[in-house]
Amino acid sequence: MINNFWFYFLITPIVISILALNSLFVHKSPSTPIFENALEHCQSVDNNFVYSDQGTAQDICIDEYMNAPWSVELVIKIFLLFGFIFIVPLVLYIKSK
Repeated sequence: MINNFWFYFLITPIVISILALNSLFVHKSPSTPIFENALEHCQSVDNNFVYSDQGTAQDICIDEYMNAPWSVELVIKIFLLFGFIFIVPLVLYIKSK
């Protein structure tokens, strides 16, 4: 069973999801971004350059700064979901052997 390709194919996403779950507990996400820090971070971005549908270039920079922790957590949660989906096929494979 351990020398079979399908065993490794099914266990790899589960191991990755366990590592992602570990990173959620070990590396706590940073606290909610503060707007004043976003202003300091995006101070060098030109505020006179206006996009017709998104606001100014500085507004876009501030949006990206404020949403950065949320997007990292989303990627980690997608890895977790992907790994948990593979648990059922792995259990079925192990029971068949």
